[in-house]
Amino acid sequence: MLPGADDDQQFSGAHVRGPRHLRRSRRGRHAARFRLRAPVPPEIRRYAVITAAVTAIGLSPTLSSSAGPGPVPVNSAALAVDAGRSAADGPASRSRARKPADGAGTVPPPAAKATPAPTKAAPAPSAAQPASPAAPAAPSPTVHAPVGGLTQAEMNNAVAIVDVARQLSLPRRAAVVGIATALQESHLRNLANPNLPQSLQHPNEGVGYDYDSVGLFQQRPSWGSISQLMDPHESARRFYAALTRIQGWEQQAVTVAAQQVQRSAYPDAYAKWEGLAQQIVDAVM
Repeated sequence: MLPGADDDQQFSGAHVRGPRHLRRSRRGRHAARFRLRAPVPPEIRRYAVITAAVTAIGLSPTLSSSAGPGPVPVNSAALAVDAGRSAADGPASRSRARKPADGAGTVPPPAAKATPAPTKAAPAPSAAQPASPAAPAAPSPTVHAPVGGLTQAEMNNAVAIVDVARQLSLPRRAAVVGIATALQESHLRNLANPNLPQSLQHPNEGVGYDYDSVGLFQQRPSWGSISQLMDPHESARRFYAALTRIQGWEQQAVTVAAQQVQRSAYPDAYAKWEGLAQQIVDAVM
């Protein structure tokens, strides 16, 4: 057997090169003996990796206690496994360099405690801030004190007659004629009539018995409904509508103008109330 043949046959399963190869190698640049190495089987690689990992895990408590206080890598087992793989596989290229697993060796930060959103409190009213103005009260009707010996109810009815004349833009004389007529007919009282039972259901200041006449002006049902004639404002409006249809009423005497509207059996009776009617109109207007 040729020299070096014993060394070449010590590896089981290896291919031993013959004398012919040796003769050729001596002729070339490789004058030294060539010893071929068979590739390491995969089972041996895995065994080496597992053995290195188990050894590193078993030695970690001993190393930590003997080395004294100091930071110990959290991923020491992973580093040992990688060391075993590197020893079996050979040096790794830069592109195959392994990185620690995401989050390995780092302590997760404490979870942030959710804080409730602050509730916005309503601003307190400032002393310097002016208070909101209160809603204006509904205007109350003007109450005039009675004149000429009238009661308050009679004065209120007189004010209603004057107000309607003002609303219709009539002159003061129309209001004097209206007041004098109501003084003669009802003495400024809103009268119901038993002959018209429906009139008794409306506010009134007494009853009258002149046929079927009702209200301040003692108007009959031909002038309007019972509700209209028992309303001081509406009955005055109907009186002025008839007065303004008389041609030249402004120049006529109070009793003449009133008589043409009322057609009374006593045409001169209205004249005696002209002075009091003028006093009432002056107090109201």
